[in-house]
Amino acid sequence: MMKTMMTAALRATLATSTILGAATLMVAPAAAQTTTAQVRGQVRTADGGPAAGAQIAAVNTGTNQTFRQTADAQGSYVLGGLRPGQYRITATATSGETVTQVVVVAIGQSATLDLTIGTATQAGGADAADIAAGGSSNVEGGEIVVTGGRLVETKTSEIATNISQEQIRTLPQTDRNFLSFAALAPGVRYNDSETDKSFSSGASPAGQVNVFIDGVSYKNNVLDSGVAGQEDSRGNPFGQLAVGEFRILTQNYKAEYEQAGAAIITATTKSGTNEFHGEAFAQYTDRNLSSTDYFVKQAGLPKPAFERKQYGISLGGPIIKDKLFFFAAYEGNDQNRAFNVRLQNRTPENVARFGQYEGAFVSPFRGDFYFGKLTFVPDDRQTFDLIVSKRVETDITGFGGASTNAYSNALNKKNNVDTYIYRWTYRGDSFINEFNASYLNYTYNPTSLDPNSSTFNYQGVIRFGGKESTQRINQSSYTLRNDLTWTGIDNHVIKGGIRFAFQDYTFLKNFFVQPFYDFRNDPTNGLDFSFPATAQIGIGNPRIAASNSQLGLYLQDDWDVTDKLQVNVGLRWDYESNLFNNNYRTPDAAAALLRQLPQTSYFNSADYITDGTNRPPFLGAFQPRAGFSYDFKGDQSTVLFGGYGRYYDRNVFNNTLDEQFRLQYAYGSLFFSRDGRPRADGTPTVVWNDRYLTRDGLLSLIANAQTGQPELFAVKNNARPPVTDQFTLGVRQRVGIFQASLSGSYVAGRNGYTHLFATRNADGTCCNVGVGSPTRNAGFSNVLIGYDGLKTRYKALFFTLDKTYTQSSGWGFNLAYTLSKGEQNGNDLFSLQYATPDAYGYRPRPGDERHRLVLSGIVDLPLGFKFSTITTLGSGSAYQVTDETLGSTPSQVQVYTVYPPKNCIKGIAAFCEVNMTLQNDIEIFSGHKLNVAVDLLNAFNSKNFGGFDDFTNATDPLTQLPRELITLPRRVQFRVGYRF
Repeated sequence: MMKTMMTAALRATLATSTILGAATLMVAPAAAQTTTAQVRGQVRTADGGPAAGAQIAAVNTGTNQTFRQTADAQGSYVLGGLRPGQYRITATATSGETVTQVVVVAIGQSATLDLTIGTATQAGGADAADIAAGGSSNVEGGEIVVTGGRLVETKTSEIATNISQEQIRTLPQTDRNFLSFAALAPGVRYNDSETDKSFSSGASPAGQVNVFIDGVSYKNNVLDSGVAGQEDSRGNPFGQLAVGEFRILTQNYKAEYEQAGAAIITATTKSGTNEFHGEAFAQYTDRNLSSTDYFVKQAGLPKPAFERKQYGISLGGPIIKDKLFFFAAYEGNDQNRAFNVRLQNRTPENVARFGQYEGAFVSPFRGDFYFGKLTFVPDDRQTFDLIVSKRVETDITGFGGASTNAYSNALNKKNNVDTYIYRWTYRGDSFINEFNASYLNYTYNPTSLDPNSSTFNYQGVIRFGGKESTQRINQSSYTLRNDLTWTGIDNHVIKGGIRFAFQDYTFLKNFFVQPFYDFRNDPTNGLDFSFPATAQIGIGNPRIAASNSQLGLYLQDDWDVTDKLQVNVGLRWDYESNLFNNNYRTPDAAAALLRQLPQTSYFNSADYITDGTNRPPFLGAFQPRAGFSYDFKGDQSTVLFGGYGRYYDRNVFNNTLDEQFRLQYAYGSLFFSRDGRPRADGTPTVVWNDRYLTRDGLLSLIANAQTGQPELFAVKNNARPPVTDQFTLGVRQRVGIFQASLSGSYVAGRNGYTHLFATRNADGTCCNVGVGSPTRNAGFSNVLIGYDGLKTRYKALFFTLDKTYTQSSGWGFNLAYTLSKGEQNGNDLFSLQYATPDAYGYRPRPGDERHRLVLSGIVDLPLGFKFSTITTLGSGSAYQVTDETLGSTPSQVQVYTVYPPKNCIKGIAAFCEVNMTLQNDIEIFSGHKLNVAVDLLNAFNSKNFGGFDDFTNATDPLTQLPRELITLPRRVQFRVGYRF
């Protein structure tokens, strides 16, 4: 009773906080350093001594908000809580002399800016390339002013890549998904397929990443996509028109970041300023601007329809000058892409019978994104924001291509993500307090186009009728967060915070509501296409609901030990009340069966039976994080850095759902024959009759005949969440106008969740589930147990070479090279070929790629033209092969990893993509520009294959032949935009 009352009170508190925040129009701009930046450094006098007591003021040039600090006895200062943008930073000595530098601060930076009063020469500070290429210094009434560019972050232990607004606007892109620029960071992969727009890093799956937008975690807690809204989606997680800039943290991020065992992306949205600014854009490509798909050409089919239109508008400005600002944006994404449905095994008989389902059918995608933001700055100490966003998508897909699915068997993937954010930041003399209240609602709703029709699957030929499943999965999250930064101790920036979230999960999984009929040609068992071999039907309650509370605490210290050595130490602790369906009660029949099964080194029945109290929450998620940087010369030209961190992620709720779901919702299986005789393997059958072609007919049969038995799933009571230990050591070196970095990385992951058979025989072979076995006698076909034994390891060398684009220099260049090896034991969610994951041994994990090189560049051309490119070369992603040469039972099947053949640049690479853009900003009149651009995507029409042959047996040798392209063919895309 007390627990229920506390839960209700917490839910009410969170809801009230969010509603009151919306009502008062107050939100803070900086929810921890996930969306803000920090500038620190030393103020010196002209003779090199410390300017003790100097006053430092940073004025945001867009809003005129001023941030103030006083230098300590060593001349050191820290300016925290800076929203990304341009700042005029002025240091005033006690003598009255001043120096000013205009700089651009990027999201998440912990940058160094040293100021020398009485001279224009800066130690460190703004981008040296910019100053060298045209940055200026001048004297204004005795005040020395240096106009620089973006601050360069060198004295940090983090491996991070910042993506600027200039890069977002200028570099070529397929479909305005800002996540695609994550590929510019070493060690990070972005997937740009039709149904997968996720990103991943290291040897960790996509589910272990996280994205923060305006300080709010978009973590997908229910499905494996990593980011809410990206499960099987070709849409964009957030409207790019509303994104200001973002930062990719590959490794060694600090204790304030939660729920990620791999890379993190943190983004900030645009805000209104004292000037009105607006933008409108449209971009277009279609079939006539695209080359023909390789497989379409091979099949001799006509080029299918294709059209993509994207468009949007934004406007921001002042409501009350210097006090109240607004920003609003809308983006639309309309795609019509046809897929060819083509029969396999095209015999004359099959073509005559099923040819009606062939053809090119349009797969329409519609996406709409809405964004609004109010910013209130009552004084220099406080900032409030209210942020609202809404994403709505529909996508009819899942037919044609490499599959045998007819259009009628498609799904409409409905996808909705809504967020509401309330934030308040208060700046004291030696502290900054940042409060954040947010609400996120995510719904994934793949729906059958014809939910009232049965599914008919003719193996190896065609599948038609309604889709066999309709799902509605919802994640609803209320979150409160508070972060306090204190600079009251010289040379220390101490930061601590607390995060609490209350979440509701709802699953509605309507599988086989209408029957699924499977037809096959199998002379051994007397089966052909004249009647179904099997039928499946769903029976029971398809709904599961759960609630979960999350608590996170952290404390960290950035300590300038000397003017050359900085040390970062922190500790984080996270807790979840219901990570593994902790309140579940094992039914008596299931418990009795578990006790009868053989006890092994990996299975003890007591670990899998619970009365609702035997599965306590995991309390051991302590995460120490430490790093250092050493500036050899004190001028940021050569910096040694490194660090170690432990990072706990979480197990998504869908992974453990079957323990409860399979007992309340069964997939009834029926086996048919002409004469009612058993199959060759002893499976009993029923004589087929056409009255079984309806749900009612099958239900009557189930009530009176033997049917397939469900599998029993059991979750380990003391299962632990996945965790990675990350080690890094590297050096940053300024080389003329370039900034270079070389670092080594090692990441060890453990506690990955998978399923094993608990019914293996004494010799380890699979499985004792025959007639008369304890499992069959208890009413189950097999027993699968959850096991937190998946492990990964990742070794990598990262090299980057950067020259930031600036207007004064007119060009920019970025290179990111990754040499890596990612390995894992076990399989994915099911490791059934061997007894345990360790029995597999380590092998390259699917997706592992030894070499990847990404080049990007921007250069100004005459007559206002600008050229940009992103070029990606890869050695090829590994994929997993299932080998049944020795037999098809789980004990006979072998699993291993294969790399694809290299067919690019004369066998040097397996993946090649060159994207280029030529654009021009035409000034219509003062402050108003028309942008016209043409993109040439996959310029050399590289054939980046995927879907390789991944099965072999004694009669089917492995060919490594591909079935699909993972990038689209060469295409031209036109863009036009207007900005003021």
